[in-house]
Amino acid sequence: MFDTFTWYFLSRHGRVNRQEFLLGYLGLMIVIALSIRIFSAIAVPRVRYYHGRYEGDHTGGWWVLVVLAVVLWPLAAVFVKRLHDLNVSGWWMLAALAIAPVSSVTNISGWIIALLVVATLGLLPGTSGNNRFGNDPLHR
Repeated sequence: MFDTFTWYFLSRHGRVNRQEFLLGYLGLMIVIALSIRIFSAIAVPRVRYYHGRYEGDHTGGWWVLVVLAVVLWPLAAVFVKRLHDLNVSGWWMLAALAIAPVSSVTNISGWIIALLVVATLGLLPGTSGNNRFGNDPLHR
């Protein structure tokens, strides 16, 4: 089980089918949402006023960044493996960096573009049979 977990979330080699991709994506999004919710109490600056003077307390704001950095690799690994199932190089994951500029040029929310990418990857059937990235995940 540990080998499967490390392969799924930490390795960028191999292929995952649509169901595995969507479950991994939703699971990691839940982890991110819960982490931000839990650590937001720590990360939000607590403002204290003493004798009319402001003293901001910014302790704990780095927790959210740490959680996001830790979850970013597994999220990228799941996306890369899904691209591999479509017989596309994982380097196309770098196209996600274009979401913000495309969003500003087209005046469409970045969240909508990102959800369209996830929906496309989650709905397109993968390459049937083996491809250059590994065996068919439906026949494991």
